[in-house]
Amino acid sequence: MNVKKQIDLGGGHKIEFGEATWDNTKVSIRNRYPTSSGGFSPRSSSEIPIEDIKLLIIESIKNGYISKTDIKDVITEGIKAL
Repeated sequence: MNVKKQIDLGGGHKIEFGEATWDNTKVSIRNRYPTSSGGFSPRSSSEIPIEDIKLLIIESIKNGYISKTDIKDVITEGIKAL
């Protein structure tokens, strides 16, 4: 992944956006938790296409994996973006 933007969430935890490793015309996202050696932890090694986020969120909600509070947070941010 060619990182173009990082969101620092503190404690080394970052959300990274950038050019996908499989196609530099596509955007991907990565949840990054660095290890003490600077590498990635297993929890954050995956890079996924940005367009998959919608599918992941919808299916997680439909299958009861996201709390109502978290759903409200997502909706609130979505409304702000409109």
